Amino acid sequence: MALLLIVIGLVGCDRDDGGDTGEPPDPPGSETCGGFLGTSCPDGLACVDDPSDDCDPEHGGADCPGVCVEEPRPTMCGGFAGFPCPDGLECIDDPSDDCDPKRGGADCGGICVEPKPKPPMCGGFAGFQCPDGLECIDDPSDDCDPEHGGADCGGICVVAEPRPPACGGIAALECPKGLTCIDDPGDDCAPPIGADCGGICVAR
Repeated sequence: MALLLIVIGLVGCDRDDGGDTGEPPDPPGSETCGGFLGTSCPDGLACVDDPSDDCDPEHGGADCPGVCVEEPRPTMCGGFAGFPCPDGLECIDDPSDDCDPKRGGADCGGICVEPKPKPPMCGGFAGFQCPDGLECIDDPSDDCDPEHGGADCGGICVVAEPRPPACGGIAALECPKGLTCIDDPGDDCAPPIGADCGGICVAR
């Protein structure tokens, strides 16, 4: 009898049926991304910083690895119901559908996105100046048009376009090879009347 009990005990110890051992199961492995290799995620997944490591890209961490997570769908807006966006977001046309409000699409659905930062204001009644390196142009998002009777229209500051090389004038400056000298349309000097008007070099 004692021998039989020992055999039964040994069989019970060797049995491994994968039952509950009382230990928590290992978490499913997440697909890694980013890091030195800059690995991308499969379609439908977005790469976010791995919260389980000590590397923080927002606090000096370089080439921190990330993990792929399900990309959240943006909040819907607009459409027939005219759904508004949450505070701090703006509604734009959904680029993933075939409805284009600029091409006859009526009541196209939109998505809520963070608004782009607005450029500095300039001009207007106060005549605000732009910071160095920027120039003031008419604000295309308003209804005030300085070329059609709009007085004191407000503007926005944008990066100044590089001016073409100067030519002509009193010094009779020549253009670089491949460019032609024409009258500068941005000045008040007209060649038929004005003498030694400065010009600009353009490609012909």
